[in-house]
Amino acid sequence: MREKRRYAAETAVPVERSRAAIEQLLISHGATKYATGWDAGHDTIQFELFQRVIRFVLPRPDPADPKLAKDKYGWALKPHVLRQRLEQADRQRWRALYLVLRAKIEAVEAGIAIFEQEFLAFVVLPSGFTVGDSLVPLLREGKDLPLLSAPSSRQ
Repeated sequence: MREKRRYAAETAVPVERSRAAIEQLLISHGATKYATGWDAGHDTIQFELFQRVIRFVLPRPDPADPKLAKDKYGWALKPHVLRQRLEQADRQRWRALYLVLRAKIEAVEAGIAIFEQEFLAFVVLPSGFTVGDSLVPLLREGKDLPLLSAPSSRQ
């Protein structure tokens, strides 16, 4: 079976340009706040749009991931080759995030979905956690979700 190619797997677009494109996309669609941050294992973007705070957390490429750190024969890569692969994986995930955000905003603007449907898992709750942080563990355990009532109608 042939290995699937990931979106932007070979992109040459620098991370900084993708981040700037994301910021411009959000500003042009009415975002009122925008921030980026990082730690050793993740990059984060957070913004306010339609009076909702939204947060996306992108895991950084892991240098220990065998898909990145080893060649097709299972041999460890030389440090400079590994660094190139990590940089490429970083460029890919930022281009993918731009695509995701653009598609979600287009779906809302085209009336395919409402904002809350498209961004629900990424909405930041007063607790500081996202809806996804709160509900995904329950879904993985096969538990019922703590819904207050059934939806009244499709919006």
